[in-house]
Amino acid sequence: MSKVFVLLFLLFAVSYSEVLPLCTLEFDNGFKIEKLPQANTPQSKQKGLSNLDDIKVGMIFTWDKAAELSFWMKDTKVALSIGFFDDNGELFQIDDMEPYSLDKHYSFKKAKFALELKRGDFKKYSINIGAKITKLECK
Repeated sequence: MSKVFVLLFLLFAVSYSEVLPLCTLEFDNGFKIEKLPQANTPQSKQKGLSNLDDIKVGMIFTWDKAAELSFWMKDTKVALSIGFFDDNGELFQIDDMEPYSLDKHYSFKKAKFALELKRGDFKKYSINIGAKITKLECK
């Protein structure tokens, strides 16, 4: 009986694993991020970067239509910064987030994209408020 349970659990886990699209993201300052995972489904948005020891290049969250967004850091091990972008791809807000925190970080206006990077990477790459996304291509 326990072997059947384990097999069913493994089948269930595999069926709900999701392969994320990888994106190239470019900014008007010339900075480019390649192989950036895209969270574009409810499941991938809910999971985000949680439970990872290494977030690699970060993650882009995308919506078809701009909305007021909310993020938290439950089960996220790495300190992150999140940037919110409007319909035109312009960065209007950057928040720093603490690992494992249940504090919610809300976009103060409607956002179409949210970009999570390691804390300090927005500054490191000179991606400042007002920066614009010039290319977002995902495959």
